Amino acid sequence: MNIYSPHFLLRDEARTTERRAALTPQDAAKLIEKGAEITVERSEKRIFPDEAYEAAGCVLIDAESWKTAPADVTILGLKELPEDPEKLPCPMIHFAHIYKDQSGWEDEIARFERGGGVLYDLEYLTNEHGRRVAAFGYWAGWMGAAMALWRMGARLSDQAGPEAGVSSFAGREDVEAEIARHLGDKGQGLSAVVIGAKGRSGTGAVELLEKFGVRTSKWDIEETQNLDREALLAHDILVNCVLMTGPGLRLIGPEDLNNTSLKMISDVSCDPFSDFNPLPIYKEPTSWEEPYIELADGLELTAIDNLPSMLPREASEDFSEQLLPTLLTYPDSVPWQNAKAVFDLHLKKAQQR
Repeated sequence: MNIYSPHFLLRDEARTTERRAALTPQDAAKLIEKGAEITVERSEKRIFPDEAYEAAGCVLIDAESWKTAPADVTILGLKELPEDPEKLPCPMIHFAHIYKDQSGWEDEIARFERGGGVLYDLEYLTNEHGRRVAAFGYWAGWMGAAMALWRMGARLSDQAGPEAGVSSFAGREDVEAEIARHLGDKGQGLSAVVIGAKGRSGTGAVELLEKFGVRTSKWDIEETQNLDREALLAHDILVNCVLMTGPGLRLIGPEDLNNTSLKMISDVSCDPFSDFNPLPIYKEPTSWEEPYIELADGLELTAIDNLPSMLPREASEDFSEQLLPTLLTYPDSVPWQNAKAVFDLHLKKAQQR
């Protein structure tokens, strides 16, 4: 009988804007109760204070200690790693964004090959039905729609809005207050289309838009298999929540930008470096400092790749609760096997090049 006794190290995120955590203090305590050892890097930006993890039974260590951790420690995080070290000997759990031929994916895989480590990409932790066990989708879609509607409200009211830069919020109520202040009752005069409306992200986007009275078209597989591009381009707002894992869907191309009623595009999926990007109309994500770019006269796009971090508490609590049951089965259950199989496949692919 296997005894549950993993050692997880929750690392401080490298991104200065990343305030989320893959594991909350409350859920860390539940893992420790079951036999896990948990070390937490101190962080000045994480939404949960260091003291809360210490009170939960975690051991606190300095930030970036993960870089020299023993090979039997599993490093838990969210976003991609910094460029160093060149060797990764530990099992790593995070969103790596390297399995869709993104720029630099071979270099990242090579770090694991040199060190002997394994990547358990959170995007590929899937159950026996192929469904992800944990995702930030709802809050990504919700915040992506919020960024579109907030900016639209500012434009319609001729007020300064989020275009000058954004930061994280204490809670969703603060975001809604900002939108209401700029938009007023003008939401009822707007139309939006949400692509991938039946998924987690799409659900969040639809609920935010409808809260402010926006007439919202909910498109999913049925509507995109035979895409009515003319109908798509007739909306005011487009929110893309489709997660593409292969070619086949092209929503808008450069040739459409001057022939549309669209005024705002929010690309929640935000995968501009992939050949599978259904919106090949921009080259890189936008940022918290510069959230929007102008694509054509009167048409703007926002594509921030860590949207849920704008609502770090709600997003972290939701994600950690989803991930907890799978962490309790580490490393032998189906989701871990599935994630490792994807890693092994891409490691072999890189070695054959």
